[in-house]
Amino acid sequence: MQESFAVFITKISLYPTVIFTGLVMFVTLYWLVSLLGMADMDTVELGDAGGEADISDLSSTGFFTGLMLKFGLYGVPLIIILTLISLIGWLLSYLYTSFLHQYFHSGALYYVFGTGALVFVLVVSMWLTGLIISPIRKNIANIPKRSAASNVGKVAIVRTLSVTDKHGEAELADGGAGLILKVRSQSADNLLKQGDKVILAEYIADANAYYVTAAKDE
Repeated sequence: MQESFAVFITKISLYPTVIFTGLVMFVTLYWLVSLLGMADMDTVELGDAGGEADISDLSSTGFFTGLMLKFGLYGVPLIIILTLISLIGWLLSYLYTSFLHQYFHSGALYYVFGTGALVFVLVVSMWLTGLIISPIRKNIANIPKRSAASNVGKVAIVRTLSVTDKHGEAELADGGAGLILKVRSQSADNLLKQGDKVILAEYIADANAYYVTAAKDE
């Protein structure tokens, strides 16, 4: 069993599988940090207000943005997209390492075929991820959107360890599962921490977040 585990570790450490192994470790760490309330998640918003992305003219976008539009990688939190790409890519590259890469032990062919496999696996992973999130994105787009401004003045609970001018999340009770909102502090002296009650004072449209102030205990 120890020998099998050693073989497994060796395979996930080989190029190109090691690239996806690193990505899997990164997203796993991010999820742990997020669950502890130390990070917030952003949704990739590449479409218009109706939720549909325009891929008819990719020349007006950057290469990375155009690539994400092409594969349908938008409309859900970025960390979910990275997680799916990482897991699918890791599995495919592991299969390549197990069955094909063993014939190229070293030298130029090792890296030539490895790089070719890396590009192929990355493209396939992005394509499969786009297929997986497509129904999720469509369902999100069909959910009636309530005006963000209607939440201004309501009281929420801070869920991240702190709230700064660049980072923070708060949970707003909406009678259902609750809403997780991005919140920001307007002042460095406004020390807000996890569990504090805050008032959603102002909606920041560009950042899809709210400026908050501490709620006074009654």
